[in-house]
Amino acid sequence: MTIEQVIKLLNLDLSWEYAAMIQYIQHASMLTGPQYFAIIDEELQHAQDEHDHAVKLSDKIQYLGGIPTVQVQEIKISLNNVEMLRQDLEAEYEALNRYLQRIEQLEALKLYDVAQIIREIALVEQGHIIDLEKSLGIQKVR
Repeated sequence: MTIEQVIKLLNLDLSWEYAAMIQYIQHASMLTGPQYFAIIDEELQHAQDEHDHAVKLSDKIQYLGGIPTVQVQEIKISLNNVEMLRQDLEAEYEALNRYLQRIEQLEALKLYDVAQIIREIALVEQGHIIDLEKSLGIQKVR
């Protein structure tokens, strides 16, 4: 893995963060019903978190010598409340998996400072997963 490859992958992550931010904002505006009132605020907070992640990724891409992308990945929409939350959850699972890979790749290049930022982002994504699983009634009782 080279720095150039890492920059390309971080730009991919950045494009997904843009998409997540937009998707959360759109979903928050489309959720309806009294049972979703608190979830709307949660979705908007997640959108803010994704914005923060995009800023951090942009800074690190530039730090590594790259140019932060302005490309946005696919944004999923639905008119069904549960489907919207499932779309958000799936995106969070994918983001967490990407970030766990990225941490390994960065540490292999001894870029521990960048890996630490990605680790912090992954922690927030894990929190989003927990929030969404609870919102969807997903229990992991063993």
